[in-house]
Amino acid sequence: MQDPGVAVIGLGNILMQDEGLGVHLVNLLAERYEFQPEIQLIDGGTMGNDLLPYFEQNRCVMILDAVDFGKKAGHVGIISSDALMARFKSKLTLHHLGLADVLSTLRLLDIKPDEICLIGMQPAFIKPDLEPSEDVRMHFDKALDVILAKLTEWQISFTLK
Repeated sequence: MQDPGVAVIGLGNILMQDEGLGVHLVNLLAERYEFQPEIQLIDGGTMGNDLLPYFEQNRCVMILDAVDFGKKAGHVGIISSDALMARFKSKLTLHHLGLADVLSTLRLLDIKPDEICLIGMQPAFIKPDLEPSEDVRMHFDKALDVILAKLTEWQISFTLK
């Protein structure tokens, strides 16, 4: 299999309800869709700099995470490449330190995928629970639509399983 150079990384701690929504979204992508050419779907959990190889080896990297947009729970937003780097001057995601470290290291090592984007969703609750809140779960399909649109822009097609 030839690597198409696209990685989708879901971040978060699934033990803390909505904080794990990036991982839940990556799992939904794997359950529901087949991609052509195949892409890497990664449960990045709270890995931090251990994610660097995915940025080095791929032309496009999508990060899925809980993001404090200051909006209503379930709001979905997308931040791409340069805007993403600029936004990390202030706390952006709930995994700000890990992701900020990765982005800083990429800059330091001069590693530049063609495009990096963050697709985030506003969480409702961050507390011990294995399931995302209903406020977030009811917006998963909207988030998947945004994710699939971006993958299509990156020349990745998909079919339902």
